Amino acid sequence: MANQIDEILDDLEKTEEVQDNDIDFFEYLLLLSLFEVDIFSATLESTISRLQFEGLSETDIKSRLRNDLTNKVGAFAILNNSITDLNRYGIREASRIGMMSVYNEVLGGNVQYRWVVARGVKHCQDCEERQGQIATLDEWTRLGLPATGWSRCNFRCYCILDPLNNIDNAVQV
Repeated sequence: MANQIDEILDDLEKTEEVQDNDIDFFEYLLLLSLFEVDIFSATLESTISRLQFEGLSETDIKSRLRNDLTNKVGAFAILNNSITDLNRYGIREASRIGMMSVYNEVLGGNVQYRWVVARGVKHCQDCEERQGQIATLDEWTRLGLPATGWSRCNFRCYCILDPLNNIDNAVQV
């Protein structure tokens, strides 16, 4: 599997549109995915050991695990949640990286960004306190960008940074 990942990364590096920070992000997502697989594996092994200790036969354990998989409970709930979270994070972060690189290319590196709270979805007090605040991308990166885990929203944050000051303070999502 590691060889396949290396081949994918090598192919990406040959593409002109792909930049170093894109590769870094892709590698980061892969590492997060592998970490989640380790968590799932450990949880599944623990579940199997516990069921064996309780005296269940191999057939009963397989049946229990099939049921857990079907109902997305136990180790499979953890796996389902981590896949969902990683997908959401990956899509949001890839979009943000692409958007910010275009903004920086068009507007320059010192552009000011205004924090915009997403309405219509659950948001936290941390983000609410930032609503309307203005800083450069470098400053926001040090303080914590939307959906990067710094706030109580964690990776489920839908706030955005507005580089052009042309949208309202709150956006309906």
